[in-house]
Amino acid sequence: MKYSFGPLINENSKILILGSLPGVRSLAESRYYAHPQNKFWKIIYGAWGLTPDADFDARYGFILAHGLALWDVIKCARREGSADGSIRDETPNDVPALLATHPAVSLIIFNGGFAFAKYKKYFGLPKIEYRKMLSTSPACAGRDKEREEMWRAALRRAAPSSAIPLQ
Repeated sequence: MKYSFGPLINENSKILILGSLPGVRSLAESRYYAHPQNKFWKIIYGAWGLTPDADFDARYGFILAHGLALWDVIKCARREGSADGSIRDETPNDVPALLATHPAVSLIIFNGGFAFAKYKKYFGLPKIEYRKMLSTSPACAGRDKEREEMWRAALRRAAPSSAIPLQ
């Protein structure tokens, strides 16, 4: 069985970013989005016109300082490798309970269609605003510009208007 991490969230979080289940590299390093080919950190920092910090504690601080939160839809599952398509026998995290204890969260961003599909399977459609994004995974290659624009637009909805450059 593979197990996800606990949520990275605080009382100032306005946007919850939900992935599916950490991949092999992330699990080995016990860090969200640790694979260097995953575009997550580049996209998140890039929305503010910045380059990702090398240090993961600084990255987590950035997430919380910018009103974001991270978690995964799946708590645990069987999976060979890192592909979402090979996830089997999953158990979901209690995302609705997390949202109930963090009422400032007003937007869910699903990092890929798989995370959205699993959320919908277990909880139905979210009761708050949500966006299904192109995955930041290396498996979703070739649509970098579209993906970055999609993420920037979603992040801008919950961030102060001057916080994210229009680029």
